[in-house]
Amino acid sequence: MARTIRAGRLRSVAVGTGLLVLAGALALLPATGASAHDYLVSSTPAADSTQTTALSKVVLTFDDRVLDLSGDGSSNVVIVTDAAGKHFETACSTIADTDVSVPVALGDSGRYTVQWQIVSADGHTVANSIRFRYDRPQSAPVATGAATRPTCGDQAPAASSAPVAVPSASASAGAASEAPAVTSTLEATGSASAPSSGSGLGIALGVGGGIVGLALVAVVVVLVRSRPKGAAPAREE
Repeated sequence: MARTIRAGRLRSVAVGTGLLVLAGALALLPATGASAHDYLVSSTPAADSTQTTALSKVVLTFDDRVLDLSGDGSSNVVIVTDAAGKHFETACSTIADTDVSVPVALGDSGRYTVQWQIVSADGHTVANSIRFRYDRPQSAPVATGAATRPTCGDQAPAASSAPVAVPSASASAGAASEAPAVTSTLEATGSASAPSSGSGLGIALGVGGGIVGLALVAVVVVLVRSRPKGAAPAREE
Protein backbone atom coordinates (compact mmCIF):
# COMPACT_ATOMS: atom_id res chain seq x y z
CA MET A 1 0.00 0.00 0.00
CA ALA A 2 2.80 2.39 1.00
CA ARG A 3 4.65 1.57 -2.23
CA THR A 4 1.60 2.41 -4.32
CA ILE A 5 1.16 5.75 -2.53
CA ARG A 6 4.85 6.55 -3.03
CA ALA A 7 4.62 5.74 -6.76
CA GLY A 8 1.58 7.98 -7.12
CA ARG A 9 3.42 10.85 -5.46
CA LEU A 10 6.41 10.39 -7.75
CA ARG A 11 4.15 10.49 -10.78
CA SER A 12 2.50 13.68 -9.52
CA VAL A 13 5.89 15.33 -8.92
CA ALA A 14 7.15 14.28 -12.36
CA VAL A 15 4.07 15.62 -14.14
CA GLY A 16 4.20 18.87 -12.18
CA THR A 17 7.91 19.36 -12.97
CA GLY A 18 7.29 18.72 -16.66
CA LEU A 19 4.49 21.28 -16.75
CA LEU A 20 6.65 23.90 -15.01
CA VAL A 21 9.49 23.40 -17.49
CA LEU A 22 7.07 23.61 -20.41
CA ALA A 23 5.55 26.82 -19.06
CA GLY A 24 9.02 28.33 -18.61
CA ALA A 25 10.04 27.48 -22.15
CA LEU A 26 6.85 28.99 -23.56
CA ALA A 27 7.34 32.12 -21.48
CA LEU A 28 10.67 32.73 -23.23
CA LEU A 29 9.11 32.93 -26.70
CA PRO A 30 7.56 36.43 -26.45
CA ALA A 31 10.86 37.79 -25.16
CA THR A 32 12.80 36.37 -28.08
CA GLY A 33 10.34 37.87 -30.54
CA ALA A 34 10.76 41.28 -28.92
CA SER A 35 14.57 41.08 -29.28
CA ALA A 36 14.51 40.31 -33.01
CA HIS A 37 16.47 42.65 -35.25
CA ASP A 38 14.84 45.79 -36.60
CA TYR A 39 13.26 45.55 -40.04
CA LEU A 40 12.03 48.15 -42.51
CA VAL A 41 8.29 48.86 -42.36
CA SER A 42 8.08 51.81 -44.77
CA SER A 43 10.18 54.30 -46.69
CA THR A 44 10.04 57.54 -48.65
CA PRO A 45 10.25 56.87 -51.52
CA ALA A 46 8.60 53.47 -51.19
CA ALA A 47 10.39 50.40 -52.48
CA ASP A 48 9.97 49.89 -56.24
CA SER A 49 7.95 53.10 -56.55
CA THR A 50 8.34 55.94 -59.05
CA GLN A 51 9.18 59.36 -57.64
CA THR A 52 7.75 62.08 -59.88
CA THR A 53 8.46 65.12 -57.67
CA ALA A 54 11.72 66.66 -56.50
CA LEU A 55 13.15 64.76 -53.53
CA SER A 56 15.10 66.41 -50.72
CA LYS A 57 15.60 63.44 -48.40
CA VAL A 58 15.14 59.69 -48.10
CA VAL A 59 13.41 58.43 -44.96
CA LEU A 60 13.53 54.84 -43.69
CA THR A 61 11.11 53.78 -40.94
CA PHE A 62 11.83 50.64 -38.91
CA ASP A 63 9.68 48.59 -36.54
CA ASP A 64 11.79 49.51 -33.49
CA ARG A 65 14.12 52.32 -32.47
CA VAL A 66 17.50 52.63 -34.11
CA LEU A 67 20.53 53.01 -31.82
CA ASP A 68 23.06 55.80 -32.25
CA LEU A 69 26.15 54.21 -30.69
CA SER A 70 28.54 56.90 -31.91
CA GLY A 71 26.46 59.85 -30.71
CA ASP A 72 26.90 61.64 -34.04
CA GLY A 73 24.88 59.32 -36.31
CA SER A 74 27.95 57.77 -37.96
CA SER A 75 27.17 54.31 -36.57
CA ASN A 76 24.25 54.21 -39.04
CA VAL A 77 24.90 54.67 -42.76
CA VAL A 78 22.44 55.35 -45.57
CA ILE A 79 23.69 55.82 -49.13
CA VAL A 80 21.79 56.65 -52.33
CA THR A 81 23.40 55.72 -55.62
CA ASP A 82 22.42 55.63 -59.28
CA ALA A 83 23.05 52.86 -61.82
CA ALA A 84 26.61 54.09 -62.36
CA GLY A 85 27.42 53.99 -58.65
CA LYS A 86 27.54 57.74 -58.06
CA HIS A 87 26.44 59.00 -54.64
CA PHE A 88 23.61 61.50 -54.22
CA GLU A 89 23.36 61.79 -50.45
CA THR A 90 24.52 65.28 -49.51
CA ALA A 91 25.17 64.80 -45.78
CA CYS A 92 25.23 62.18 -43.06
CA SER A 93 22.13 60.34 -41.92
CA THR A 94 20.16 61.41 -38.85
CA ILE A 95 18.14 59.31 -36.40
CA ALA A 96 14.76 60.10 -34.84
CA ASP A 97 13.59 57.09 -32.84
CA THR A 98 12.50 54.59 -35.53
CA ASP A 99 13.27 56.89 -38.48
CA VAL A 100 16.60 57.21 -40.25
CA SER A 101 16.83 59.93 -42.90
CA VAL A 102 19.49 61.27 -45.22
CA PRO A 103 19.36 64.46 -47.34
CA VAL A 104 19.72 63.92 -51.08
CA ALA A 105 20.04 65.87 -54.31
CA LEU A 106 19.20 63.51 -57.16
CA GLY A 107 20.55 63.66 -60.67
CA ASP A 108 18.69 62.89 -63.87
CA SER A 109 15.83 60.43 -64.29
CA GLY A 110 16.66 56.79 -63.70
CA ARG A 111 16.76 54.02 -61.13
CA TYR A 112 18.31 54.68 -57.73
CA THR A 113 19.33 52.32 -54.94
CA VAL A 114 19.05 53.09 -51.23
CA GLN A 115 21.37 50.99 -49.09
CA TRP A 116 21.57 51.11 -45.31
CA GLN A 117 23.44 49.71 -42.37
CA ILE A 118 21.89 50.42 -38.97
CA VAL A 119 22.24 49.29 -35.36
CA SER A 120 18.90 47.81 -34.32
CA ALA A 121 17.37 48.02 -30.86
CA ASP A 122 18.90 44.68 -29.83
CA GLY A 123 22.40 45.98 -30.62
CA HIS A 124 22.93 43.96 -33.80
CA THR A 125 23.87 45.43 -37.17
CA VAL A 126 21.29 45.15 -39.96
CA ALA A 127 21.94 45.90 -43.63
CA ASN A 128 19.63 45.86 -46.64
CA SER A 129 18.55 47.92 -49.65
CA ILE A 130 15.59 49.05 -51.74
CA ARG A 131 15.25 50.60 -55.18
CA PHE A 132 13.06 53.28 -56.69
CA ARG A 133 12.76 55.08 -60.01
CA TYR A 134 13.07 58.85 -60.35
CA ASP A 135 11.25 60.72 -63.11
CA ARG A 136 12.80 64.15 -62.78
CA PRO A 137 10.43 67.09 -63.17
CA GLN A 138 11.59 69.64 -65.75
CA SER A 139 11.92 72.30 -63.07
CA ALA A 140 14.08 70.15 -60.77
CA PRO A 141 17.86 70.68 -60.83
CA VAL A 142 20.22 67.90 -61.88
CA ALA A 143 22.83 67.11 -59.23
CA THR A 144 26.31 66.03 -60.29
CA GLY A 145 26.70 63.23 -57.78
CA ALA A 146 29.95 62.22 -56.08
CA ALA A 147 32.40 59.35 -56.27
CA THR A 148 32.03 58.51 -52.56
CA ARG A 149 29.66 59.14 -49.71
CA PRO A 150 30.13 62.07 -47.31
CA THR A 151 32.50 61.62 -44.37
CA CYS A 152 30.47 60.90 -41.23
CA GLY A 153 32.16 60.92 -37.83
CA ASP A 154 35.31 58.77 -38.04
CA GLN A 155 34.13 56.99 -41.20
CA ALA A 156 36.42 58.39 -43.86
CA PRO A 157 35.57 57.54 -47.48
CA ALA A 158 38.00 55.34 -49.36
CA ALA A 159 38.49 57.77 -52.27
CA SER A 160 38.19 61.42 -53.13
CA SER A 161 34.66 62.80 -53.08
CA ALA A 162 35.18 65.23 -55.92
CA PRO A 163 32.01 65.93 -57.91
CA VAL A 164 31.38 63.83 -60.99
CA ALA A 165 30.33 65.55 -64.22
CA VAL A 166 26.77 64.88 -65.34
CA PRO A 167 26.65 63.02 -68.67
CA SER A 168 24.08 63.82 -71.34
CA ALA A 169 20.62 62.29 -71.21
CA SER A 170 21.53 59.72 -73.91
CA ALA A 171 24.75 58.77 -72.13
CA SER A 172 22.85 58.36 -68.85
CA ALA A 173 20.39 56.02 -70.52
CA GLY A 174 23.23 53.94 -71.91
CA ALA A 175 24.95 53.76 -68.54
CA ALA A 176 21.75 52.66 -66.88
CA SER A 177 21.37 49.75 -69.28
CA GLU A 178 25.03 48.65 -69.41
CA ALA A 179 26.42 49.43 -65.98
CA PRO A 180 26.96 46.42 -63.70
CA ALA A 181 25.10 46.08 -60.40
CA VAL A 182 26.07 48.73 -57.88
CA THR A 183 28.80 47.53 -55.52
CA SER A 184 27.64 48.05 -51.95
CA THR A 185 29.77 50.51 -50.00
CA LEU A 186 28.26 48.99 -46.89
CA GLU A 187 29.76 45.57 -47.67
CA ALA A 188 33.19 47.17 -47.71
CA THR A 189 32.61 48.31 -44.12
CA GLY A 190 31.78 44.78 -42.96
CA SER A 191 28.01 44.74 -43.15
CA ALA A 192 28.00 41.51 -45.13
CA SER A 193 28.81 39.63 -41.93
CA ALA A 194 25.79 41.01 -40.09
CA PRO A 195 23.56 38.26 -38.66
CA SER A 196 20.21 37.62 -40.29
CA SER A 197 17.13 39.02 -38.58
CA GLY A 198 15.67 35.62 -37.81
CA SER A 199 18.78 33.93 -36.34
CA GLY A 200 18.15 34.87 -32.69
CA LEU A 201 14.53 33.74 -32.79
CA GLY A 202 15.41 30.45 -34.47
CA ILE A 203 18.06 29.65 -31.84
CA ALA A 204 15.66 30.47 -29.00
CA LEU A 205 12.96 28.27 -30.49
CA GLY A 206 15.44 25.43 -30.84
CA VAL A 207 16.58 25.76 -27.23
CA GLY A 208 13.00 25.96 -25.99
CA GLY A 209 12.05 22.87 -27.98
CA GLY A 210 15.04 20.99 -26.57
CA ILE A 211 14.06 21.89 -23.01
CA VAL A 212 10.50 20.71 -23.55
CA GLY A 213 11.73 17.46 -25.10
CA LEU A 214 14.08 16.73 -22.20
CA ALA A 215 11.30 17.47 -19.72
CA LEU A 216 8.97 15.01 -21.43
CA VAL A 217 11.67 12.32 -21.46
CA ALA A 218 12.30 12.88 -17.76
CA VAL A 219 8.59 12.51 -16.99
CA VAL A 220 8.39 9.24 -18.93
CA VAL A 221 11.47 7.83 -17.16
CA VAL A 222 10.11 8.70 -13.72
CA LEU A 223 6.74 7.18 -14.52
CA VAL A 224 8.32 3.95 -15.77
CA ARG A 225 10.63 3.60 -12.77
CA SER A 226 7.86 4.37 -10.28
CA ARG A 227 5.58 1.60 -11.61
CA PRO A 228 5.17 -1.13 -8.94
CA LYS A 229 7.03 -4.35 -9.83
CA GLY A 230 5.36 -7.74 -9.32
CA ALA A 231 2.15 -6.27 -7.98
CA ALA A 232 -0.30 -9.03 -7.08
CA PRO A 233 -3.45 -9.13 -9.16
CA ALA A 234 -6.67 -8.05 -7.50
CA ARG A 235 -8.48 -10.82 -5.69
CA GLU A 236 -11.88 -11.81 -6.87
CA GLU A 237 -14.68 -11.68 -4.27
